[in-house]
Amino acid sequence: MTNGSFRGKPSKSHIIWTRETRNGATSKQFDHDHFEKWVDHCGFDFEEGTRVDHDRADEPRTQYRCVFKWGRIEGETMELGDKEWSLGSQKTPRTFIELDDEGLARVKGWSFETVMDVTEMRHKGPELLIATASGDKKRLNGRKFVKNPRERQRDRN
Repeated sequence: MTNGSFRGKPSKSHIIWTRETRNGATSKQFDHDHFEKWVDHCGFDFEEGTRVDHDRADEPRTQYRCVFKWGRIEGETMELGDKEWSLGSQKTPRTFIELDDEGLARVKGWSFETVMDVTEMRHKGPELLIATASGDKKRLNGRKFVKNPRERQRDRN
């Protein structure tokens, strides 16, 4: 996938799009700067780093992550022989969308986690409108990923 070639970008709201090259092949484009600006504009947290995600590839790739809600992993106590070690709790992404250099995405919601091959992604306010290589269309509302379902139900009452 190539980064941010703006020639042929379908609209200002597009983050990922696919276009046909001169020889008839398709090429994915990813405007990661625009993704980061959208994340910041909506008030979510942005992270960028290189790591291996074995569900998407066996080699390290740059990951661009929008964290909607943070959680905590509780600490553990381990014993080795007569010594005891305490590992503290740490902050971890609870709900997020993470895109890699090839346009593959990992989405973690409150009750699911999935990997998808994104062919098109654009934003409309805090929503991401996604088309996948399998032909599915998804609508990811970032505001709904901020509050867990119990909090949203409480707000409705």
